[in-house]
Amino acid sequence: MSNYIEYDDKIAFHPGYYIKEIVEESGLTQEDFAKRLDTTPKNLSLLIRGEQSLSIDIAMKLSRMIGTSVSYWLNLQDAFDEMLIL
Repeated sequence: MSNYIEYDDKIAFHPGYYIKEIVEESGLTQEDFAKRLDTTPKNLSLLIRGEQSLSIDIAMKLSRMIGTSVSYWLNLQDAFDEMLIL
């Protein structure tokens, strides 16, 4: 699955697209980032590739880890999901 969807003049990115950028900018390996996020490397990899939806649990952990709101992450997932059904 792609990390973004285009429809007409709209585009939505899977939250994994942004998480990948955060991991790369952190200087950590995906495995180390997953440990700090308290998830498995496989789970993080699936999320980054857009093959898994962002769970509320991971949204909460990301929010605490990097100082964003939970709603920020859930809104990204909602926008992506909406584009899937168009």
